[in-house]
Amino acid sequence: MKRTKKMLSLALIAITIICLFLPIATFQENASGALAGDITKQQDKLDRANAKLERDTKAGKDADTLAKDQAKVDKEQAALDELIAQSEAAADNAGGGLRYSLLPGKLPAELELDMQVINSYKLYDANFSGFYMCIWAVLALLVLTLLLELSAGDKIVSKCYTFASFTNLAAIILIAYTLMRLGAFPIKPPYSNAMINSVIACLLVILPIVVLGINLSNVFNSKRSMIYVLCVFLCFLSIVPFWIMIVNSTRSSQQIQQGVSLLPSKYFLYNWQVLQSKNFDLMTGFRNSAIIAFGSTILSVYFSALTAYGITVYNFKGRKLAIAIILGILMIPTQVTATGFYIFMYQLGWVNSYLPLIIPSIAAASTVYFFKQYLEANFQIALVEAARIDGAGEFKIFNSIIMPIMVPAMATMGIMAVIGSWNNYLTPLMLLTNPNMKTLPMMVKELRGDIYRTEFGSIYLGLTMTALPLIIVYFAFSKYIIAGIAVGGVKE
Repeated sequence: MKRTKKMLSLALIAITIICLFLPIATFQENASGALAGDITKQQDKLDRANAKLERDTKAGKDADTLAKDQAKVDKEQAALDELIAQSEAAADNAGGGLRYSLLPGKLPAELELDMQVINSYKLYDANFSGFYMCIWAVLALLVLTLLLELSAGDKIVSKCYTFASFTNLAAIILIAYTLMRLGAFPIKPPYSNAMINSVIACLLVILPIVVLGINLSNVFNSKRSMIYVLCVFLCFLSIVPFWIMIVNSTRSSQQIQQGVSLLPSKYFLYNWQVLQSKNFDLMTGFRNSAIIAFGSTILSVYFSALTAYGITVYNFKGRKLAIAIILGILMIPTQVTATGFYIFMYQLGWVNSYLPLIIPSIAAASTVYFFKQYLEANFQIALVEAARIDGAGEFKIFNSIIMPIMVPAMATMGIMAVIGSWNNYLTPLMLLTNPNMKTLPMMVKELRGDIYRTEFGSIYLGLTMTALPLIIVYFAFSKYIIAGIAVGGVKE
């Protein structure tokens, strides 16, 4: 890193550390706020008394009853006026607020947390120990960032800058969390919640971000490392839900209700026995789901690719209309046509059959449109013309030349089609009533049928068994998605 930008970075870090010792928040004295709840309650009492007086007046009650109602109104009004007067007097006599700096870290002893708010929302601990630890962690990370950049010396490229970027990023995250936590502490009257000093808060957040930007813009290794860390983090976010599902399949219902865990337990066999006791026939579900999913996927991918090839290669009358119809079908939700589809299948006698779940997949508008866009971007018409000159037929051209070019797109849509068909619950539920033809999603749904007790562990085990084939299919075909294919073999 150049010397000028390095000095600027060091100065900004030093200013950030100094800001930790400046007043960041004020807890205003709010004695009148303690009476706000009483005033609200008293106002409700007065409103009820006035409402009763109005009802009795309209009902034509006797004079004694109306006099008692009026006396009740006067009494409640006097009590309300007294509370308002006390609140105004407290506001006039209120002193200054309590000022607070993040360091040395201890909040004023006069402050108390409003336990009613904490117990209602259950978002905060009843102590400040975690908050204090975050503050000191911010100081340690900023000091470490400063030392790492100093240890790099006059080197333009150094691993110290990369490590400094990571510690600086961690400090930014902790600073943002600390400020949000400070502003969200429910403080009990007579003091109000923290009023954050916007200038100091902005300096604490913006200055480390500027330092991080300087490091990333001037040190390539830092930028590349940040990209790697981001990719690893996103990968972690993608894997964690699946891992939690697998872990929960080994836990009991009581353990699952207690909270999330990343460590497997010992109740896998018990959950499996629960599945067996509920007539969860895994092999039958696998067979039924596989027949529907893979049968519909093969038809959908092949005939959609053939349709997209015809629309892309042949220039015929009505071509634009056909494309418009395909786009129009994409905008119609499946649920809208569900009733008509069921009636049509019933009239054909295809209820309790796999045919209505497989055959209609030939007309997959979204798959056709995806293949059309892929061919327009990666296809050379000269390949077809050369094959025609060599005497190849149209189906020969498609099967031998076009399909190999479309392998990445076909693998992508194949995975999507398998996932969509495998997880489809509504359509099989409408058409299949034979227990021996139920798919895995239908079987998993029935696991929640116990009114008195729901075995969450067995449900997660069923979900794991349902998702396992999809994971295998993805890993089997993912290389076709990420692997490029050389197209455009004809030089223009």
